[in-house]
Amino acid sequence: MTEPEHVDPSKLRPGPIRNESLPPELLERIKAVYDVIGEFLGTTLEQFEIGFMRDAHPDDEVALWCSITAAWLAYHEKFLNDEFLSDDEEKKLLAALVMVSTGVEDVSMLKVPTEVGCRLLQCYDDLGKK
Repeated sequence: MTEPEHVDPSKLRPGPIRNESLPPELLERIKAVYDVIGEFLGTTLEQFEIGFMRDAHPDDEVALWCSITAAWLAYHEKFLNDEFLSDDEEKKLLAALVMVSTGVEDVSMLKVPTEVGCRLLQCYDDLGKK
């Protein structure tokens, strides 16, 4: 196995715009996701939308973000009585759910307490059972 190549993060640039526009129903779903978790993303709605315009398969990416948002909502409902944590803690929850959405199941990699990681995995996994 070859060693991964180190990439200097300062040299990373956004990919090209692959979709000049997105269908209205997709834009509605993007806005719905942003309305729920946007304040913790560190981006504007426009920047969030442009990210999907860069994606080769924006439908799939929007579906993924819908799942992340649904799991985030489920976690808050089941374990936090619909209360919010500090912005930093909310950002950590979302980052962990993004990792879970990519297939990470090792709770120690999620950068949240073990119990929280297990609960986030449960909320994300429960989505597939509905």
